[in-house]
Amino acid sequence: MYKILNFFICFFIISNSTFGQTNDSIPDIDYLRFGPPYYPEVKLVEEDSLEWPMVFDVSMDFKDIKDLDVKNNFFIGKFVFDIYSKYDLEFNSISGDSLDLSHPEWVQLYLKESEIRYFGPLVYARKDVPEDSVLFYDDRFTKSSMYVENEFDHSWDLGNYPFDTQKLIFEFQSTVDTSLVKIQPSSKYKSTFEPIMRNLTEGYLITDVTYRSTYKTSMSTILQMTPTLKRPEVTQNFIVELNIQRKGGVLFFKIFTGGILSYFISCMVFLIPLRELESRVNLAVGGIFGAIGSSAFVYEVLPVVNVFTKADAINNLIIAMVVFNILILLLQQGTFKRINVDGKYLYKSNEIKWFRNLQDSKFSFFYSIFAFFVLLSAILLW
Repeated sequence: MYKILNFFICFFIISNSTFGQTNDSIPDIDYLRFGPPYYPEVKLVEEDSLEWPMVFDVSMDFKDIKDLDVKNNFFIGKFVFDIYSKYDLEFNSISGDSLDLSHPEWVQLYLKESEIRYFGPLVYARKDVPEDSVLFYDDRFTKSSMYVENEFDHSWDLGNYPFDTQKLIFEFQSTVDTSLVKIQPSSKYKSTFEPIMRNLTEGYLITDVTYRSTYKTSMSTILQMTPTLKRPEVTQNFIVELNIQRKGGVLFFKIFTGGILSYFISCMVFLIPLRELESRVNLAVGGIFGAIGSSAFVYEVLPVVNVFTKADAINNLIIAMVVFNILILLLQQGTFKRINVDGKYLYKSNEIKWFRNLQDSKFSFFYSIFAFFVLLSAILLW
């Protein structure tokens, strides 16, 4: 009885596994050729030249960038973009379905509403036209081109200010599911940019163009892919990033010179004899006020951001080192005593074991400067 029961259990498991594999083993090429009522409701057969997903290649030529300023959350971009496809602008399947394959029907450039928006004419080229044939590569058959001027949003990344790199984002969106459309950079015609742009803010340098893709799932749009498969629509966002690097050397000296000078003023206390306490204190107070004033100037130049920037680190270093010098000053003055020996006033320092070196003004002067430049270098390389 036990053996019979085991037999039926094994038979039941094997049967379920077999039928499950049969129902779920529909190849991709089959479900994409189902036709109505299954997505994309286009009946294709082996003889049809159209294959899903259609691949669109994107290339951009950036002409100018305007109003890129840290106080703005936008910029104006002027560029030409090209889209390549290996299909003609219209497709007729063997089963009689007709599809509009013009590029804007499948891929669209994301643009915000703007008063300065301007589009040039949409220009198509075809590989079978002799004067256009030089524009194509591999099996690409059609090309669309358009000139655009528009305002684009920009979120500033100031973590490395004043040596930051900004990524200006231009986004292409697929209008249908990723099973039908794929967007990628052109392998032949790389995106380019003008080396000298008339309106690009002084102090910026365009370095390169990079690409990345994100995907958006629409839970409100459910697609019947196969008789047994339903899923939400997934669309692609193909993002072109124009990377612009700030030339931070000049800006660094412009905004931090005051703070660095204040720090060096505070170091001067170690060059004044210990007995001249008043002069040492005056220099120390001048250094701390100068460092705080320089910090306030930097924060006026920068917009308010909720991230700890490289500029914040430099400001804090300057103030911390000025305070460090003052603490050493207090240590030295606290252990420097005037004593009366046989009617004569002499000066003597009480040695403290753990701070013996710092009681030497000459050592403290060079040690403070060395520590400052080591920490400053670490911040700049961070």
